[in-house]
Amino acid sequence: MKRPLLDVKLKISLGCALGMMLIFTWTRVGIFLSNAPFFAPLSRTEIWAAFLQGLRFDFYMTALLLGPVIVLLNLPILAKGWTKLCSALLLVEMVFITGFLVGDFIYFPKVGRHIAEEIIQVSADWGYIISYMFTQLWWALALLIGGMVGILYVLFAYINRQALCARPWKKSAGILLVIVILLVAGLRGHFGRGKSLGVADVYNYVQTSQGAALTLNGAFTAYQVGRKGAQEFTNNYPLEKAILQTQQFLIAPEEQILDEKYPLMRRRTHPNPTHGRPNILIVLLEGWHPYYIDALSHQGFGATPVFDEIVQQGVNFTNAYAAGQRSIFGFAAVLAGVPLIPGLPMFGYGLEMASLSPLPKHFSQAGYYTFFAQTSHRDSYRMCALASYLGMQDSFGWEDIPQRLPYKEKAPFGYDYDAFQFAADQIAAHPGKPFMGMVFTGITHEPFTSTLPQFDKYPYDSWEHGFLNTLSFADWSIGELLKRAKQDGWFDNTLFIFVADHTSGGPAQDSLQNHFKIPLVVYAPQFYKAREMKEVVSQLDMAPTLYNMAGLTPAYTAFGRDMFERNAPRAAFVSQGSDVGLITAKGAILHNGSKLLSVQPYTDDFNAQAAEDLLLALDKSAYTLLKENRWYDPAYGGAP
Repeated sequence: MKRPLLDVKLKISLGCALGMMLIFTWTRVGIFLSNAPFFAPLSRTEIWAAFLQGLRFDFYMTALLLGPVIVLLNLPILAKGWTKLCSALLLVEMVFITGFLVGDFIYFPKVGRHIAEEIIQVSADWGYIISYMFTQLWWALALLIGGMVGILYVLFAYINRQALCARPWKKSAGILLVIVILLVAGLRGHFGRGKSLGVADVYNYVQTSQGAALTLNGAFTAYQVGRKGAQEFTNNYPLEKAILQTQQFLIAPEEQILDEKYPLMRRRTHPNPTHGRPNILIVLLEGWHPYYIDALSHQGFGATPVFDEIVQQGVNFTNAYAAGQRSIFGFAAVLAGVPLIPGLPMFGYGLEMASLSPLPKHFSQAGYYTFFAQTSHRDSYRMCALASYLGMQDSFGWEDIPQRLPYKEKAPFGYDYDAFQFAADQIAAHPGKPFMGMVFTGITHEPFTSTLPQFDKYPYDSWEHGFLNTLSFADWSIGELLKRAKQDGWFDNTLFIFVADHTSGGPAQDSLQNHFKIPLVVYAPQFYKAREMKEVVSQLDMAPTLYNMAGLTPAYTAFGRDMFERNAPRAAFVSQGSDVGLITAKGAILHNGSKLLSVQPYTDDFNAQAAEDLLLALDKSAYTLLKENRWYDPAYGGAP
């Protein structure tokens, strides 16, 4: 009986796809069994869930790697040679990815995570890789190639035995369409709207770094990080000296280092009982620059009457700086106390595979209700998934927040008023519990849109006018939040922290101060008297400050120290593209790891050499400890 050639092709396609999925699964089983102590904290349910959700990430790579060839194979071409060629290509790809997964299997126990940014580094030295394969792993290579040759022999013999004929064109087209739809779904990870799967999305399904490691596979993490591109950064500062200098800079006298393997992880020996268990609400302000806040710059824009009052009645940090120039830098710094270092993957694209200090989780363990809400969509910067990874009990995006007012235009990044009122609703839904939450605003993100008529004070004819219009709406929204807090009865017991994620606009000054300076105000009239704090502080100082505000003493790692600590060494570590900088009270420097790029003195006695030593020490420590997964040990857990 004659058999349509396309039926043979379909069987080969299904066999290869299922075989690839089986290879991923068996690799996951091998990693799980050979690293039992690492996965010991996972419950049986979490283990099964990791294997099940892992299929989603496995199918992504199967569709990415095999998909194009499967489509070519299933074209209505009646030629056995074409079928053999495509089949051979599929098997070569399978052998390649199997070899890569074997390398990931070998690498995993070294740092407790899959290959990620390392793929960028080794890609520049294929000569060494090939040499290593033919010398140290020759037996595995021979086994793989031998297996492929054997399978090809059997497969070609099978194709030769078929008496081939064509299938009706409508049926062929229908099968090809189904294949394409499945491949597209695999590359997205879902059928709905939103971005395709990323590394951080694993935290939509698991809550721990161990669960994430078991769910992901090394091919997926390497591809996701590798496709972002390499960042060249060479820092030859001595590691031991760097760590010692970093410890002296970051660790307060009241803090104790807990483990030599994790030299920046510490615990406060005595809690700060000043405020008991206050509520904490962090408002991460999208793109606010001090220049546009009249109470800070005295420019007379008139866009921030509410915030001007907050500045005057709160603790105003006049020398505060962002950790970077994008929202994800501010998010990572404030909620995780982690800097984003050139040469390492971004938060959301692989950095989270290292164990990071989970500030929200510590507050949850202390009895707080914790939540994160952003005005933009849930997949924006994958922040909702990252907030869940850090231990937020709830995370919300635009999809979850109802529109409350008849806005003139649809804002691409949502409405601050709606998010603030939604956050107040979540607080009201948990009566009697202290809360720690973050609301990330978005209306001041360009492109700027008209919200309500009363806030269109300027024509939308320039960046600055558009920003000021949306800033006016954002400022009013903050005022409505404070009114709601007073009406609902939680204003007096709440510490409001207003901090920008990064700067936007401002004066035309090419300086680190101008590029990174942000508003940062702690507003809590019942707890703090109004005053100015002129010390240099950073978003990275937020975590130790929040712990001390609430009197919590967990084991934690953060690249900063309490902002209220007196007589402490002060400087702001910043990332600018592939360079790093340090801002001090006396001056600032920018460095590319190999050389000093710029020196910006504010006083005559600025010591650029000392600043360079500190900057390189901080960078070297953060890079090494994050890369080697020695930043934070989850085993210390718990928030007393």
